[in-house]
Amino acid sequence: MTQESHPTVPGKAIAIISEALYGLNLLFSLLPLLGLLWLYFRYHDHPADLARIHLRQALAGALVVSAIFLGANLLILVLGGYRSMATLIVFEVYYIAVVPLFLIPGLLGLIKAMAGEPYRYPLIGRLTAKMGAE
Repeated sequence: MTQESHPTVPGKAIAIISEALYGLNLLFSLLPLLGLLWLYFRYHDHPADLARIHLRQALAGALVVSAIFLGANLLILVLGGYRSMATLIVFEVYYIAVVPLFLIPGLLGLIKAMAGEPYRYPLIGRLTAKMGAE
């Protein structure tokens, strides 16, 4: 058997890592976001378009999801704290409505990153494309 050599796509590893951190951020909100921020500040000017596109969108999506998660926590505090029934209801709504809404584009972005192709998130992708146009 011969081994086929596959040409490496520039920026593919950074694109995959950023999309994976975005997916993790949906479940565990702080540490993956810090990892994405570190990745962004280190590689935001990467020469490969693939890395910049995926990294910018993953960070923007993670910031939106983290803001929603923070809002859910603030809502819980306003409605009576973490020992109230509101905690269960708010987090059920978050995990049933918000997570799948953001998970599907994130998974599509991860698949495209693994294939070495760019992907534009719905809504967020347009915003980050305007930001990146400069």
